[in-house]
Amino acid sequence: MIQYEIERLRRDRPYSMQVNHFHDHYEIYYLLSGKRYYFIQDRSYLIQEGDLVLIDKNQLHKTRNADAEAHERILLSFDDRWIRSIGEDASEHLLVPFVQKQHVFSLSGTNRTLVENLLFQLLREQQQALGGWQLNSRALFTQLLIFCSRMTDRISTAQSHAQAHNPKIFEIVAYINEHYRNRLTLASISETFYISPSYFCRSFKETTGFSFVEYLNNVRIREAQRLLRETKLKVIHIAEQSGFDSVAHFGRVFKQVTSQTPLECRKLMRLSQ
Repeated sequence: MIQYEIERLRRDRPYSMQVNHFHDHYEIYYLLSGKRYYFIQDRSYLIQEGDLVLIDKNQLHKTRNADAEAHERILLSFDDRWIRSIGEDASEHLLVPFVQKQHVFSLSGTNRTLVENLLFQLLREQQQALGGWQLNSRALFTQLLIFCSRMTDRISTAQSHAQAHNPKIFEIVAYINEHYRNRLTLASISETFYISPSYFCRSFKETTGFSFVEYLNNVRIREAQRLLRETKLKVIHIAEQSGFDSVAHFGRVFKQVTSQTPLECRKLMRLSQ
């Protein structure tokens, strides 16, 4: 179970994320080389080397291929327990960059050198696991989060990364995010937005990396997980409030997305609190 992990990975072939489109931990994604499209919540960003991406917990996201097939990235994952271990008073300030609408920072010069040095030191600490490595990792990690917080205060570059070449698709994404509790079908979306079903399916996949049904299911299951965590509602009522027309369908989709049943998920959430 994640408290803190860091991983460096290079891929020389085309790759798009298939699973784990949202989760209850935070992520810092740094692209060392190559290009990627990164869909986050309701926008798609073109990520290039030197870009730092911040993902809040339970935020829908997915990476996919851009022009360059090969890419290398560093992914740092952590949860609330790890951030609290740094200090209760500091955790709220350190998480500020994750709750802002700005997701992407383009780094160059001394800023890029600073962030890469911190990430490489964090990788070495985890790999070598010398005495006091966790303590030093917290210190390095704190420096990284303070840097991100200060960048958030100074600049706003996320909008320059947004791929607005198909604004209608982003309009539909926002509509789904707001109306997922209603009965949404390919036909109803096509009729509402005056768009042909075939063009919609193709454009939605190209823009977000998700199929329409896959995206809708993920949005609904994310809401179901919130209700399982924060309420005592019965599963049948959670299914209804999440937009599913039957508890059986809800159970199948929930298991497909999370690899757990709703009751197993609720039990694990309570144990981790």
